[in-house]
Amino acid sequence: MPPAHSPSESTILSFRIELVDIETFIAIVELESFSHAALRMHVSQPTVTARLQRLEDRLGTKLLTRTTRKLAPTKEGLRLYQEAVSALHGLHQLVKEFDSTTNRGGHRIMIGATPMIAATMMPSIFHGYKKRYPDVQIQLFDLQYQEIIEKILSGEADLGVVAFDGDSTKLRFQHLAEEELLLVVPVDHPLAEFKEVVLKKVLKYPLLILDRYKTLISLIKEEGNKRNLPIKSLSEATQLTTLLAMLDAGNGITLLPSSMAQTNAKLKRPTLRVTDVSLTRQYGVVVAKKNQPSSATQSFIDFLHQEYAKTLAAKSSANHKQ
Repeated sequence: MPPAHSPSESTILSFRIELVDIETFIAIVELESFSHAALRMHVSQPTVTARLQRLEDRLGTKLLTRTTRKLAPTKEGLRLYQEAVSALHGLHQLVKEFDSTTNRGGHRIMIGATPMIAATMMPSIFHGYKKRYPDVQIQLFDLQYQEIIEKILSGEADLGVVAFDGDSTKLRFQHLAEEELLLVVPVDHPLAEFKEVVLKKVLKYPLLILDRYKTLISLIKEEGNKRNLPIKSLSEATQLTTLLAMLDAGNGITLLPSSMAQTNAKLKRPTLRVTDVSLTRQYGVVVAKKNQPSSATQSFIDFLHQEYAKTLAAKSSANHKQ
């Protein structure tokens, strides 16, 4: 006769909470949306609603507060979310350990990088990392910034390498390098003969800015308002190649990191420092706060900390010599 269950075992067996219901609840809390949770879980929105209702019925408590403008966990829901994330993380880590034991050489890292970082920085960094860790497989997502953030939050990417604006409480940013933004002008521009310039002179000319540089755009407008300096005109471009083609054709001037200033340049573009405003870009690694990096992912992050600033400095130096 099999041994009788202890009281605690009986309680666990009769509790019968479905793991998929817990995972769906976590998705709702993290994405703050039933429809987005449905996309993550690859099910319909009514299925997400049904799973939440089943979980609330089993627990006998309300887990979410819902209004037309806000979706948030209740006090009980927040406790469940925290405990569930912790428990599932432990389970996922154990599965990874089993997988690494039975499938040696199967380590894989999913990395997101914006187009210019992917094209200019990552190839040499990948090469150096692969020489050190030949068994690790790396897949690179060459995507726009917001798409990278979405993949990190959904778990499709392990990390992102981006210029980060610190615009999400669900992400953790690890600084890699800082690069000064320079004023870049056409070869025949009136400012081309100068090495330095103040903001007042910059704003006399039409500005071309990458639309990703929201923080920079806000800073320029703020500093212009402080000095009572109107912006003559401001045009945004999504792609760096488009922006530089517009600049080379004489449509305006721009602000770029020095490593990008000479991209696809037939003739070296003049660059100037803006002396009365601090203009920089912060590059770093972005990961989801809720995830603990695997050993392979952490090794790549450590390698980035060793190599990224050196690679950036070398790239900037090479562009200055063009």
